[in-house]
Amino acid sequence: MKLSSWRYILPEPFISLRRNVGMTIAAVMTVVLTLYLCGVFALLVSNINQNADVLESAVEVKVFIEDGINQEQMDTLSAAVKGLPGVASVQYVSRTKGLEQMSEKFGSSEEILAAIDTNPLPNSYTVKAESPEQVLSIVDAVSKLENVQAVRYGQGSIEKMFSFMNWVRSLGTGLMVLLGFSAVILISMNIRLSVEARKEEIQVMKYVGASNAFIIWPFILEGMLLGVLGGGVACILVLVSYRAMLDLLLSSLTFLSFVSFGQVVLPAIGGMLLFGLLLGAAGSAIAVHKHVNV
Repeated sequence: MKLSSWRYILPEPFISLRRNVGMTIAAVMTVVLTLYLCGVFALLVSNINQNADVLESAVEVKVFIEDGINQEQMDTLSAAVKGLPGVASVQYVSRTKGLEQMSEKFGSSEEILAAIDTNPLPNSYTVKAESPEQVLSIVDAVSKLENVQAVRYGQGSIEKMFSFMNWVRSLGTGLMVLLGFSAVILISMNIRLSVEARKEEIQVMKYVGASNAFIIWPFILEGMLLGVLGGGVACILVLVSYRAMLDLLLSSLTFLSFVSFGQVVLPAIGGMLLFGLLLGAAGSAIAVHKHVNV
């Protein structure tokens, strides 16, 4: 298109928005609500992922060693465990050290442990995997080694934790996709109303030979402008809400790990403005394609 055409097209979205102030406010607020919920769910999923990573990295495999083996057998077993695929680190824990660690966990109930005549704990290895997905394969391989008395890794609870984390991630992603789809439909409905209001004007432009692009682009830009406005307002609300939530929770839920406010600011601004722009463009394209007979 010629430069003179763009001089007409560029102001048109702003003129249309001013012409239909009530409709514009309603559309922007709809986009704000949709993108705000998307932002909240995105932050929720980010924090769940961060805590899931912390929990997953803390998963350990305890390998209990049979009593009565000599140093050569101990060295052979240690080398075999360290050589298994997926093993990140192996730490030897003597029965004395194991009892001390248990005493620390019992805290004020140490007198119960003091009442034990002999140390019932075997020597053991604490094994960490390179990734949580490799825990089960390591357990299976270690269980087959000689001089291994037992292997413990939180059987059952680990699988449930991984399953729960994956379910939450999938649910959050699904909700964001659903909300994004809703925003596209709502913007499309708003642009369709603009098209209907200007139907006669569009017919006149077609009669005088206006090109398809000349007719369509003002509506596309209008939808993009609605999306950016809604994204900007939603971004501010999300950041304010997240800052307030961090101030409230950081002092009380110290056992949880939260994504810092500084890590959120730039992705939230860039992501929500871009998301709003794309939603607006998609909604406009759908409305124009269906309701402008060009």
